[in-house]
Amino acid sequence: MGISTVLITVSPEESEQAGPPRALRPKPFPIGQSLGRPGEAPLQSRVLADALELLKYPGEPGTLVERDYVLDA
Repeated sequence: MGISTVLITVSPEESEQAGPPRALRPKPFPIGQSLGRPGEAPLQSRVLADALELLKYPGEPGTLVERDYVLDA
């Protein structure tokens, strides 16, 4: 038995080379802000909760889930 992991990535093309067991792509976040902009704790918590939810229903190995989020102006 190993440690369950979830990758949060804004560059799935590069990340897939590592072969993560499951990954979340939050859209439309830029590189360097995979949880959103600094200071946006509610949004960051939502992204983390969505990533952890993938542990409950892992799907096939290598599954990439894309989710759209609304960025505050």
